[in-house]
Amino acid sequence: MKLTPTKNINKLSPREKEVAMYIADGVTTNIIAEKLGIKSNTVSTIKSRLFIKLGVDSVIGLYKMIK
Repeated sequence: MKLTPTKNINKLSPREKEVAMYIADGVTTNIIAEKLGIKSNTVSTIKSRLFIKLGVDSVIGLYKMIK
């Protein structure tokens, strides 16, 4: 059974949703890290998890799912 995008988004943690919105808005990894008070590597790790959980393979795919 394939999950719908809405159900996939609901699987995200609040932090993952926050990072996803920044990414979809075109904010860079370094700026996201700065805004959230975390390391750039952490943002990159969250981004990787987002792609897996949402079943996308690009920022464009993420954007289409979020927006």
